[in-house]
Amino acid sequence: MCHAYPGQWRRETFGNELRATVLRAWRELQAIEREQAARAELPIAQVSAMLANINRDTTKQAQPWPVADFCFYRDRDNADSSSGIPPAAAAVALSLRHESRCPEILIAVWPAILEAADETTKPPPVRALHSDDGAVWVLAPQMIQGGCRGGLVAVRGAVAGPVLLRELDRPLLTHRLVLPLRHGYGWLEADLWLAAAN
Repeated sequence: MCHAYPGQWRRETFGNELRATVLRAWRELQAIEREQAARAELPIAQVSAMLANINRDTTKQAQPWPVADFCFYRDRDNADSSSGIPPAAAAVALSLRHESRCPEILIAVWPAILEAADETTKPPPVRALHSDDGAVWVLAPQMIQGGCRGGLVAVRGAVAGPVLLRELDRPLLTHRLVLPLRHGYGWLEADLWLAAAN
């Protein structure tokens, strides 16, 4: 019997553990495929909404049909009109894109970043924190005693626990913050509290 680490697989529960792992991977794959289908159907939904609004009888239907009514694969539970990304974090993301230093994981939420961007937003005192390997980014952090509140936290890979982060504009200043455990390979979260590591 092979062990990657002690106690990983037991002979008595091997079949159940393997089944649970396969089912979890299958669910993750279904979610990814549904998200891809939702993105792929958006141009068709826009054309459908436009045609429906052109032929709409304004006496019966005063409000125009929204594009969301023609999106069949969109997740209705998580679909709200606001992006949830703070304008300061969107401004930092745009400046990083301009400097060609933008983390790749932000591509997943780029439309929401563009929606949240505001011309009147002042740049934050600390634009961003990042790990040396570029796997963890905290955009527009608000440094508070005992940790920081990240405007937008972007993590590539399965990273959790204490992480050393450097300030983007002052790389000699470092902060040790604790990342929460999230399932999946990479995640994004707006307005997340990160406690300082002891």
